Amino acid sequence: MKRILALKAVGDILLIHVGYLIAFYIQFLLKGEIDAHNLSAYMNVAPWLTVAAIVVFYGYGFYHSSSARQQWDEIFSATICALALLFLITFSLSYMLYQFGFPRRTIAIATFIQLLLILGWRALIVRWSKKYIDPIKLLIVGPAERALERASHFAKDESGNYQVLAVLVDHDGGDFDLPVYESYEKLPQALDEVRPNSILFCSDIPYKARMEMMMEALSRGVDIFIVPDLYEIMIAKSRLEQFNSVPTFRLTGLVNGRDQLWKRAMDIGLAVIFGLPAAVVILLAAIALKIESPRAPVFYSQERVSRHGRIFRLYKLRTMIPDAEKNTGPVLAGKDDHRITPVGRILRLTRIDELPQLWNVLKGEMSFIGPRAERPFFVEQYSKNIPGYDYRHFINSGITGLAQVEGNYSTSAEDKLRFDLIYLQTFSPLRDFHILMHTIKVMLLKKKAM
Repeated sequence: MKRILALKAVGDILLIHVGYLIAFYIQFLLKGEIDAHNLSAYMNVAPWLTVAAIVVFYGYGFYHSSSARQQWDEIFSATICALALLFLITFSLSYMLYQFGFPRRTIAIATFIQLLLILGWRALIVRWSKKYIDPIKLLIVGPAERALERASHFAKDESGNYQVLAVLVDHDGGDFDLPVYESYEKLPQALDEVRPNSILFCSDIPYKARMEMMMEALSRGVDIFIVPDLYEIMIAKSRLEQFNSVPTFRLTGLVNGRDQLWKRAMDIGLAVIFGLPAAVVILLAAIALKIESPRAPVFYSQERVSRHGRIFRLYKLRTMIPDAEKNTGPVLAGKDDHRITPVGRILRLTRIDELPQLWNVLKGEMSFIGPRAERPFFVEQYSKNIPGYDYRHFINSGITGLAQVEGNYSTSAEDKLRFDLIYLQTFSPLRDFHILMHTIKVMLLKKKAM
């Protein structure tokens, strides 16, 4: 796998520079010559451009071990976003390094050529990966209800990257369309008979039973994936410390004042930077909404819950018919919700309906990055049914977040909470920048629309 990732990286960098060489050749065909000053400027920027390309591609997950199993829509959207960012970086580098002879038109032409080259390169890798990389063959372990939920989730996956061979449950397995082993003590038998290469441990497995099964799986060289519970998420960022000769994990709290300070400063800066472009887009969206429904309002507001359970009014562009919940009360939007208008569907898919929330960010009611702001009605329900749900309110709610970037439309509220708590434990300026980068990517993915 490491060799494959290294080959991808070398191929990407070569194609980036091939794109520029082709762009210069096109310039030669058009003008009959290549200005030595232009080519010299490119050569001076090239080393920095190489480093920038590696960083950007890595940030978009091109070289992660899971990248070999990405679906084509994810690859396509990530490539477009990475090259768009690299285009801006190249412009900036040419000014920062005083290489004004690097033609802007050549950069633009090269970016288009690079898109075609890298997409073709990725298509070859995807085809090769499907031929030579086996799917992850899973044994799912956990309480019957949890195991059924996870098995159903993987059964809906159409990528061919996962194959559930069997489930191992704590008691009567219920209704499964798979081989079922009805006792945790049957793990050795299941491993011998179905021969998985990976095991997924669901949450709510008793500690002793899970440790015994994990040791058995590790001794056989089987990869282990764990769905974390609240305790495991909380210790994820702990520090090993000797405590009077006693080995301990030290936890230092979820959020401190310094974290809140830089996060607020970043929120204000981003809201100011994106405010003017967002205003133009909101105006165009408002015109489209008025053409569609002249008498209906353009904006709507709802009560949402943010930091420490504070209730505030969140502003969005209207995407549903007026009085959408008049006869039903509070209802979460569905994947093919008939209440969503044609224009509203476009606004949701592109996330344009979220832009008025920049006002909430400026007021300090929300952050750019954080847990999704939910309505009090649903927060009350989730708090009763999902342990630890209130911990997500230690920081401001966000316009985007880890759950929106890593999850899908169908991701359960419990799994979204896991993403939120993982973010709460690991957030940093670098993590927030990473989420912003991927937010642009998921805007191009229909399955990520929430």
